Amino acid sequence: MNIIDKKINELFSELEIFSLEEIKNHILEKLKLVSPELQQRINDFFVKFPFWGTLFDKENNTIDQISKFLKENTQKLKNFYFSLSDYYSKKIFYAIINNWYNFDFANLSEIMEKKFPHYFDLDLITNTKILTFVDIGAYTGDTIKDFLTTYNEEYKKIYAYEMTEESMKKLKENVYMYPRIIYKEKALSDFVGKGTINVNDVSSSSNQIIKDDEGNILVTTLDEDIDEKIDIIKIDIEGGEYNAIKGMTKHIEEDRPILLLSIYHGFNDFIRIWEYVYNLKVEYEFYLRYYGGPIFPTEIVLVCLPK
Repeated sequence: MNIIDKKINELFSELEIFSLEEIKNHILEKLKLVSPELQQRINDFFVKFPFWGTLFDKENNTIDQISKFLKENTQKLKNFYFSLSDYYSKKIFYAIINNWYNFDFANLSEIMEKKFPHYFDLDLITNTKILTFVDIGAYTGDTIKDFLTTYNEEYKKIYAYEMTEESMKKLKENVYMYPRIIYKEKALSDFVGKGTINVNDVSSSSNQIIKDDEGNILVTTLDEDIDEKIDIIKIDIEGGEYNAIKGMTKHIEEDRPILLLSIYHGFNDFIRIWEYVYNLKVEYEFYLRYYGGPIFPTEIVLVCLPK
């Protein structure tokens, strides 16, 4: 047993023994040790990105969310932790949970990725030659550029998904010079039809797509939209990742692609995305990589490599 195993087991033991109220009181006591200035910075961040509640909102309180999540998912968190395939991933996992539980910033600072660009860890993904890459949430093309500059190899084609005309325009402006990019102005989810952006669920992303026959967004599944073998999939769609993954189950089980999955848009995504992939008919090795900052864990990527 290494030191991180020891620390996480001690933390899990507390979560198992403590009641929900005791967990909440523990986190509140730790919050009192954080300076008012830093508390305000954290809360301002939560207000700007409404995935995790806010510190000072009684109706949608961050501490309530964390406490409930940790208590209700202790066993699943243990399963997730012990499924991870390297020490670095376990250290990242511990730093994230310890930040939620103890407002620990030191460990979070230590696990910030400084060697490799976002998503593309060369210690994990060493060869991307002649493959089909699907970028779901291509944004302005930053991930596509990192993919091409990191590996500097030939590729078969790249599918780039963005759901609005405005975002697609920006994407094309930034990567028009690269060949074999297929642009898809669609949202990916677990249904085919029309949808709208959900603006009512304050506990989830404002970009989560809900089915709406009168909606103005074209929605599809990856299984429906692409009928060729896929080698690598990256997803970062502001809270819609879970549903999009459900809509690509056939591709995952038949193609066994490398998966690069954002799992930080809400506390539940941290568990349910891993759990869904873990239960599919594919044997994956699981890794975590962290590209966020030192105050609150964001930009957490679950890397799934087929065995």
